[in-house]
Amino acid sequence: MQIAIPLSDNKGLESSISTVFARCPFYMLIDPETKVFTIEENPAQNASGGAGVKASQWMIDKEVAAVICGNLGPKAHDVLSAAKMPTYKFQSGSIEETLTAYNENKLTSFFEPNVDAHAGIQ
Repeated sequence: MQIAIPLSDNKGLESSISTVFARCPFYMLIDPETKVFTIEENPAQNASGGAGVKASQWMIDKEVAAVICGNLGPKAHDVLSAAKMPTYKFQSGSIEETLTAYNENKLTSFFEPNVDAHAGIQ
C-alpha cells in the first residue's frame, strides 16, 4: 500500500511537504508502515489547465491508497472523491510526523475542497 504526499523538493525523507496538491513539483509515494518510497515528478505541474484532474487521475492510475496534502481544489477533490480515494489534511511537520499521524488515524479528512480552483497557480 502506498500513500501520496506532494513535495516542494526532492530530498528523500527530508523533503519539504508542499501545501499545493496539483501543481507541486514532486510526489512521494510511500508505504506508511515500511517507509519504502519513490519520488516522482508531478506530470500535472505545468499543465495549461486541468492540473487538479490530471494529478488526481495520475494518483488513481498509480493505485494510491490515500493522499495527504495541505490544500485540495474542487476539481481534484471531485475526482478523488468519485474514486473513493481518502484524502487527508497535512497539518504541519516532517514526513515522519505526517506518517505517524496517518498511522495513528490523527489526520483530518477532506470532506470538501479547502481552496478555490486555480489556487495553486503561482
